[in-house]
Parts: sequence; structure tokens; C-alpha cells
Amino acid sequence: MLHMQNLHGGLANGARGRTRSDARIVAPSPETQPGGEQAIGTWLCEEGPYQKYIAALSGSNPSLKKADPNNKDHPLTDNNALVVLLELPSTENSGFSKTEFRAPQDLAEHFQDVRTAYGVDANHGRRRIYVMEGLAKKYIAALGGHFMMDPAFFQRQERTCVWSNDFTPVSDALPHPSLLDPEKSFHLQYCELRQFSKAIENKPYFCNRTMRHVGMTPPRHKEDSTIGILRRKVSWWSRKTSNGGWDVVILCDPQLAELNTEPREFNKFSRRYTNLKQSDPLLNTPFQEGYVDFVPSASHFMAAERPKHPHSSMLRDLIHYYTNHSDLLTADDWTEPSKSSVFVKKIVAAHYLQLVDYIKAMLPSLELRLESAWVEEQEQWKSLQTISRRCGNYRDDVEDTFLSLGYPIEELNSERRVDWKDCRKDFEYIYRRLKILKERADTLMQSMTGLASIAGNRQNLEEAKRAKRLNLLALLFVPLAYTSSLFSMQDDYAPNKGSFWVYWVSALSVVVLTYLTTLVLDQALDDAAQWELPFRRLRGQKHNLNAEPAPQKRRGTGFYNFK
Repeated sequence: MLHMQNLHGGLANGARGRTRSDARIVAPSPETQPGGEQAIGTWLCEEGPYQKYIAALSGSNPSLKKADPNNKDHPLTDNNALVVLLELPSTENSGFSKTEFRAPQDLAEHFQDVRTAYGVDANHGRRRIYVMEGLAKKYIAALGGHFMMDPAFFQRQERTCVWSNDFTPVSDALPHPSLLDPEKSFHLQYCELRQFSKAIENKPYFCNRTMRHVGMTPPRHKEDSTIGILRRKVSWWSRKTSNGGWDVVILCDPQLAELNTEPREFNKFSRRYTNLKQSDPLLNTPFQEGYVDFVPSASHFMAAERPKHPHSSMLRDLIHYYTNHSDLLTADDWTEPSKSSVFVKKIVAAHYLQLVDYIKAMLPSLELRLESAWVEEQEQWKSLQTISRRCGNYRDDVEDTFLSLGYPIEELNSERRVDWKDCRKDFEYIYRRLKILKERADTLMQSMTGLASIAGNRQNLEEAKRAKRLNLLALLFVPLAYTSSLFSMQDDYAPNKGSFWVYWVSALSVVVLTYLTTLVLDQALDDAAQWELPFRRLRGQKHNLNAEPAPQKRRGTGFYNFK
């Protein structure tokens, strides 16, 4: 921490043309730029003090050396981000003012004014929340250069979390649990449900701005829309100032506007997926018009006067809660910056609760199909496998959330209390429900496996019945052919000759004899082709001549059974 302050102070004084004896400029080691390649850290921010700090830390954190390969065609350009400042005096707990920085130069000038007014350490007495939507190099250089936070704060937000069969060459893992301090910083992953205006193909898609995965669910019957599950991230960081104020930085994802992969629309008439025309816009809206609000309900006198919830993006939702519901936190709550994160946690929990309810509604529909005709079993199996896999992934994300927020997983809270600020209780319920839903999906897959076996056995039985009919035809014609070859059908035994009747008498006699022989064998042999009748019955009577013969429970070979 002292190292970061000295670095920050020296860089700031250098900008004013002054030097300090305790300031230390950290420069990257010579191996950070081999062969004239791009300097380490320039993929994340512009060259400057913060980029040099990234290069200096790249030895201990190799993930800082390069960007996610999925973002190679989507660099962090200036128009890819927006920063909004929410500011409040330290003596108040409501009435945040809002300032939007739509150009990185405006944000850099704002920080320069702060350093001029409050000094290098910017020990102001105000409460400031910087919400950054998306990522851009110049914005990161301004924010990181002012606060000098750990670059992993931005690096983890950039990682795309793409599902792949290949190991990704970059890391997106949590740091050591012993280093996690939810009072200073945390990082959360969650999912957001979006409803698309058309029924599109169920295949992997990606957000064009963040390259995060968009998992599509197959549209139900008689539905003309598709539900997408968007992977999302949000990061929170804070620091205190010496005059009773504090600074908070929140990183969040922009709302989905365009899919990276070309979508294909489902045609109800041809029952096929066709390429979506460019003239037909693919709109997406919040599923069921958004999640349920988590703040206490207003009285019937105040409900009409409250501003409507935007349900548009994480940025706009946070602005809505900070500007309109900050009075729900007490003055003591606002003295600590960690209390300001309650709205971030509650929004993430609200999205998870909506996702859990959606999966709970999907499973009964698949269970109902198991009770009806066995159709489209391959699609049902695929849907169940997808649900089971996703529930496992979501549970992993929630476990990381427990770890990031400092909640113990093994000691789930069972206290009965009502407090809308209690985020731990929400995530505990989400964790339990995801565990139950995954077990339920796995049970359904086992049931579906049994039904698939039954369906396969029925198909084999039908094939066996057809084979029986062919065997009966052979039972009729083989004796005729054998008798014909025996008599050679020449001279007096040829057709229209005097002894031709001998062939028919002999052939029909052989047919009857063959039929009786197969009938006796069918009744006398069991399933293992062991002789049962009459020797086993006689053998049992020898041991107990006075006892009544027990009924013979035997199953025939079923050669003449067509049921």
C-alpha cells in the first residue's frame, strides 16, 4: 500500500514539475518489450504511469501481459465505455448529484481539478461513486492513474468467460482467498435473462461489445420468441479519505445491443432455421419486463410519486437506486464505503432469483413431456443436459460470490429476520435452489435414460415379431422345397403325371411333422434352452411321491406368441 502511494505521489508531482525524495517511479523490466513488441499493459490502457505500473506487476501476475484472445477483434476503444460520477456531501445520506463523462478527456480534467483542489492524495470530504460501463483504454488510464488500484481489478472485468472445449490461454480465476477483502474490493459474475423478438436458433452467441457468452434456450411450442441467458460481470472497489469521505469505483457491462454471431430465425412454415434478414431487427428486452424490485414497497400515498424503475442496464439501475433510494440507508451506513455496495449485491441477487425461477419453470415442462408420448427425445435430452450443466456453472459462480463477499458456505444462515439489506440470505437461497435444480435435472436425465431403453426395447420387439413371421413362412416352404428335391420331380412324380399326388402327400406330412416338432420344442424348452417337460416333473415326483406336484411356472420361448 505504501508502495502504491509513493508511486502515485511521485507521478502526480512529476506532472506539476516537482519532485519528492520519497517518490519512486517503477519502470518495467527490460524483458517486458522483447523484439520491439507492444509494451506490456498497453492492451488495457494507454502508455503512461498506470501502464508502467501494470508492466511492473506483470511478473507476479502473468495474466496482465495480454488481453483475452476473444477480444482481439474488439479492442477497448474510447466509444466502448461511459463513466458516470455520483457525488454526495459527507454530511448527507441522500441527494446524489450525477455527472456523465462521455469523453475520456473530461474525466482526466476532472481528476486534475480534484488533485489541484485537494492535493496529491485527494483527501476530500465527499462521497463519490464512479460507475464505468464497458471498458476503454483512456478511461482506464484516467481511473487507474488517479487511484492506482490493482490492475487485476480491470483485467478480471475484461475476461470473457467463454465456454469452450479448449483451455483458454488467459486466466480468469479468483486470487488467493487469503487476499480477498470484500470491504475493499470484490468481483461478481451473474446472468441476465433477455427475451428476443424472434425465435432464433439454439446455438452459442456472444455480445458484440463484451464478447460474453449468450446462451440461447430452445423456443417452446407456439412461441415466437427466444430467451437468452447473458453472462455478466460487475466489480466494486473503494478507498477512504482522511476527511470523512470515500471513493468507490464500479465496473459493469453494457447492455446487449448486437450479437456477434449471425442469428438464424425459425420459420414456422418450413420448420427450419433461416438467416435473419438485415431489414428485420432483432430486438431484446428484459425477460418478463425485468426483475422484482428489492427495496421495501412504498405506501399507497407515495407509490405513484416514486420514479419508475428503468430495467435497462446495470449502470442505469445503479443510478436509479443511488439517486432515488439512498435515503433507505442510515447516516451511519454511509460513513463506510462498503455499505454503498448493497445495491450492487442486491441487483446481482435479483438477476439470480429470476434465473432460478426460469429454470424452475422449464423443468416441469420437460417432466410433463415424459408423461406424454415419447417424441423429440433427443431435443429433450439436450435440454436437460444443458440445464444440468448450466446449474453446475451457476453454482460455481455463486460459490465464488460467497468467497468474494466473505460469506461462509458451510454455515448457511437459518435465522429468521427481515432486512432488505441482508444480501447473504438472498445468495444462500440462490445457492440452495441451484443445488436442488441440478439434482432434479440429473434425476430427470436418469428417468429419460430408462425411457429411452424402453423405447429401444419396444423397437427391438417389433423387429423380432417381423422376424417370427418370416420364420413361419420358412417353416412352410422349407419342407416343400426339401420334398421336391428328394423326389427330384421327374418321371412319374413330375407335375401332371400319375404319381404327382405322392409329392403332395409327402410334403404336407413333412410340414405337419415339422410344425408339431417346433410346437413341442417351444413348450418343452425354457429361455435357457434347457429341457423341462416331462423329465423335471418326473424327477420331482421321485423325491416326494405323496406330495402334490407343484405348478410349473415356466415361460415359453414365445415362438408362436405375437402379442
